[in-house]
Amino acid sequence: MRATLKDVAEAAGVSPMAVSVVLNGTGGQKVTVSPDKAKLIRQAALELRYRPNHLAQSLRSQRTNQVAVVFQHFSDIGPQNPYHIQLLGGVTSALFKRGYAMTLCPKMIVDGDYASFSDGRFDGILWCRPDFNDVSLEAIRQSHIPIVMMHVPPGTVPGVPTFCADNEGAMRRVVEYLKSLGHEKIAFVIDPVSIRSVEGQARSQAFISSMARAELPTPDIVVFEQDHSVLLRYAEPNAPHTALVCFSDELAGFVLKSCKAYGVEVPKHVSVVGFDSSPFCDNTQPPLTSVNQPVRQIAEAATNHLLSLVEQTDSAANPLPLISLYDCSLDVRESTGPPPGSQDSDA
Repeated sequence: MRATLKDVAEAAGVSPMAVSVVLNGTGGQKVTVSPDKAKLIRQAALELRYRPNHLAQSLRSQRTNQVAVVFQHFSDIGPQNPYHIQLLGGVTSALFKRGYAMTLCPKMIVDGDYASFSDGRFDGILWCRPDFNDVSLEAIRQSHIPIVMMHVPPGTVPGVPTFCADNEGAMRRVVEYLKSLGHEKIAFVIDPVSIRSVEGQARSQAFISSMARAELPTPDIVVFEQDHSVLLRYAEPNAPHTALVCFSDELAGFVLKSCKAYGVEVPKHVSVVGFDSSPFCDNTQPPLTSVNQPVRQIAEAATNHLLSLVEQTDSAANPLPLISLYDCSLDVRESTGPPPGSQDSDA
């Protein structure tokens, strides 16, 4: 039978409260335990193989030291999709330093299990790449625990802190770069899942406004299904676009593979740009030009802010600057070049 705190107290000849002070760091400030008594308590606990009951501790403290990381739409973790690796690296860096554990919850939102927001399992929720409906928004408003969101523009959900890339600045930088190469017919490429997300919509709109600001033709938003055979057109004269700006590195990687399969040469026939600029971009064929989004930095900052809300940190005593919008640079690699025909005319 598992030894209890009371068993340790009887073996050491002390009160259960004294055992709690020594072994669990609880029991009240009025209880003091001498070094000799503390040694007896630890020896008794060792002999009885006492292990603290973390469930009981959680009930007493109203804390689980667990944070839920919710992905609205989750895909595999691996080199093909480095976004999750970068994000989780930032989250765990913040959590583990402060003694918190992480639970991945890829289906909490998808299954509509909004009651789990406040059922006692978690101290807080980091929600990544959400899309919303009336039910989920109401669940957020009714949540008894803090919620922080990643990849959501500031002010999207009143009262909920958000941490996001500066999509407007990023798309402006991409469009200006492609225009400088001579591109005018540029499309934004996104997948059917991401187009429903808040971030997908924000990035699409940022691309459209950036094209207008650059005085380029009305852009296309192209939703790529699993069938990429539409790319066959880009090896032909009068292709609909000379450059494709993809929602993510993962999608851009699939586009590059499909181009190769269909005989479309990048960047000779069409230029391709990704978003995230992870190490994955150096290993694609050709290496992928991509927006450098500081995913790990954003994730770590968002998690630290969430923990400050969980612990109700006094912002005056422990200032925590809230930088919710992050600048993005552009890493130029070999997947972009002048549009078809311009090379010949330059020669």
